[in-house]
Amino acid sequence: MATNLSEELKKFEKRWTQTFLFPTWYLSVVPEMQQLMRDISREPKVRQRAWKAKLYGFIERQLSSGNIFLGSGTGSVDVERERIDTVVIHHTSNPPGLSPSRLSAIELIRLYAPYFASPRAKEDQHLKGQPIFSGHLRNGRQVFWPYHWIVRRNGSTERLLRDDEIGWHAGNWKVNCQSVAIVLDNDYQYGCPGKKELKAIAYIIASYYRDVSPGRILGHREVASKTTCPSELFLDGKEKGWKTKLLALLETIRVTRKA
Repeated sequence: MATNLSEELKKFEKRWTQTFLFPTWYLSVVPEMQQLMRDISREPKVRQRAWKAKLYGFIERQLSSGNIFLGSGTGSVDVERERIDTVVIHHTSNPPGLSPSRLSAIELIRLYAPYFASPRAKEDQHLKGQPIFSGHLRNGRQVFWPYHWIVRRNGSTERLLRDDEIGWHAGNWKVNCQSVAIVLDNDYQYGCPGKKELKAIAYIIASYYRDVSPGRILGHREVASKTTCPSELFLDGKEKGWKTKLLALLETIRVTRKA
């Protein structure tokens, strides 16, 4: 299987390099990539991660080199931005160390491309078959980040989207428009982030989003019922879930700053 996958990936990469030059590249690339992902899913977990790393590494290089046709959009995609009253917590579902450029490549393929191929919202039907665009630029190039902050395992943080930019992260447009997204740089489906990470999230909220109430600090799973993100343990009972620990840390910081 590994040999076949290697040959299959090389075949796809060669074809995609040419296909990426066309405005509607995603109409053929996405179905092929989804089939490749199904093939990869039959591999052991360790190999799955290795193959996905190779695949998204290829996309990252193409995107960073400007070899993927992108649109520019019309007007601002952030005109519907509302006052921020919600914070949504996520995890990447990837091994730690995810770079912003790799994240952008992943979300171009996983989030933007399928939506432009088949927009769900009635008001977005005009996007179907149009060149993909995010409207979010960094250093003259479009980025496809869904999150505003990323928190590393050592507690360090990086700003991604600005607060005036809407992130496609919640699976709910209304929530997207009024929220910021903070993502943990690790796969925590069955685990808990460490205290440094929880403190980092709490400090971000206390420093930048003082008006957000504890009741509006949500895990992705509390907005979109079909996902377990950011963790199976996020809501593991009122006293055991790590959401409880996060809110306790936030309250301590807020009380200390008022003193």
